Amino acid sequence: MWGKKFVSEYKNLGEQYIISAKVHRDEQTPHMHLIFLPVVHTTDKKGNPIDKLACSEFWKAKDSYRQLQDTFYKYMVKNGFDLQRGVPKEETNRQHYSVEEYKKITNFKQTKEILKDMKLEIPDVPDISDININRLSKKRDEKILEEIIKPKDNVIQNLYQDNINLHRQLSRQAQVIEEAEKYQKERDNIIADNEEMHKQVESIKTEYKEKEFNIEWKYKSKIKGLEKENNHLHRVVDKFYETVEKFIDWICQKFGIGESKELVREFEKETNMYIDPEKQLKKEEREKEWDLEI
Repeated sequence: MWGKKFVSEYKNLGEQYIISAKVHRDEQTPHMHLIFLPVVHTTDKKGNPIDKLACSEFWKAKDSYRQLQDTFYKYMVKNGFDLQRGVPKEETNRQHYSVEEYKKITNFKQTKEILKDMKLEIPDVPDISDININRLSKKRDEKILEEIIKPKDNVIQNLYQDNINLHRQLSRQAQVIEEAEKYQKERDNIIADNEEMHKQVESIKTEYKEKEFNIEWKYKSKIKGLEKENNHLHRVVDKFYETVEKFIDWICQKFGIGESKELVREFEKETNMYIDPEKQLKKEEREKEWDLEI
């Protein structure tokens, strides 16, 4: 499964993004049909590493497919496989025909009819023994054999070989077209599968963006609510401080007690508690830490 291993390592893709890899043996040369997700490894806005489904980024270069083929060729040769890399059409200046165009150029239908009607049977050669030797002399028999029968037999043999060669060429031509038609169908199926896969990828991306937007909106709303609640609590605490101070001053004046600050100090000393809630919370946290140490 070198092909699968190559794809999993290409651009550091990862085997987990290969959807299927099946070997087909329905032709003279076994081959693999492999489908994978074009995932790129990048970072989000915060710099965290993420795997992103991005077909346009994976195949960003104009010659992305040629780069893939070149890399695959080098990879397989490096691992001991005897492959031949095709020459780009820019170098060969070859003109590529569609299957239908090639069928017209080669008279495919007529070739098939000729192959069907062609008979590869050698005609019977006359036997000199069938000739009445009573009527012909031995010398004349030899002359007929050398000058008529053998030359014609040679012509027949040559025509027969030519016929076999022609049949082979026509058969090869017809086979090429039939193989081309088969590959054309496979190509169309792969393109159709690719388009369907692209639609699925786009659907997943849309769904992902919607979920991302919903989650982001949900957390923003929650943060905004917490900030609002926090501001409200700050105002409540500030108002509580103000009220307590006024209450202590009122107590001192009402009952003729000394200064409010002295009253606060006596309260904190006798109750071992702080009026200031922040100081009291810190005190309780320190006491918990001491209990844990003990």
